[in-house]
Amino acid sequence: MTTPHRRPARSLVHGALFGIGTWIERSRQRRDLANLPPELLRDIGVSDIDAIRESAKPFWRP
Repeated sequence: MTTPHRRPARSLVHGALFGIGTWIERSRQRRDLANLPPELLRDIGVSDIDAIRESAKPFWRP
């Protein structure tokens, strides 16, 4: 009988920290997007409605 493959604890911690870092960065980007004026949104090709929808998402949703 074979034993299931186990990931080292260090790998699990690294994955968890990477995930948290991703959430923090996503939250910051959405906050910044929400604060852009309409002129800058137009410059980058994002509608006001799309910016509102994206910035309203919770940080854990891609």
